[in-house]
Amino acid sequence: MHRLLLSLLASLTLGAGSAVTFGGLNVTPRGPQNLNLETGTTDLPQGGTATDARTGLRLSAAHIQLRPGDLLNAQDATLTTRQGGSLRASNVTYDLKRGTVTASGGVTYTDARLKDLRASRLVLHLKTGFVSALGGVKAQAPALSGAALAFDATTAQAVLSGPYQYQLPPQPAVQGRAGESLLLTFSGNRLLRANPKPDAATLARFAPYLK
Repeated sequence: MHRLLLSLLASLTLGAGSAVTFGGLNVTPRGPQNLNLETGTTDLPQGGTATDARTGLRLSAAHIQLRPGDLLNAQDATLTTRQGGSLRASNVTYDLKRGTVTASGGVTYTDARLKDLRASRLVLHLKTGFVSALGGVKAQAPALSGAALAFDATTAQAVLSGPYQYQLPPQPAVQGRAGESLLLTFSGNRLLRANPKPDAATLARFAPYLK
């Protein structure tokens, strides 16, 4: 009887309601909230929305799991950033302590400078403003493909690692081999120039975000 009572108490189902706060996130569930008292994890089987006032992040997903102040996992998610970026993916993990959002599965990302960017995995580094696209990178505009791409919102620069291909019509396509990199510099929302030989200091600044 004692074990049965503990088992029943280990998981509580709370009714649907208005927005609630989970460790800094303002969450509005679409349905019930299932709280696991042993792990402290709250499951939203019908999904909902979550916003972070500190970072300007807003997420909407079909299914959400929360560990307050630690992690948010979401499936079939759409996410927008304070800077106007829009991310869609099958799986999204928001590490609140590290300030990173990692997306995988059908990843697409678009902002004012990058249109329809796709990759095996994409990471938003909310503390530094970098965006990392890793594995099978492709974008519609600027027209490019490569092994990895890192974008720095502070300097409006991006590094594309090889093997890569890049084209800015009407100019011919530029290609690079594995181990080579291309530095893209933007002015406002427009691509200003592409440099196939970035200096060592620039490559060192982008290196942690290309792994």
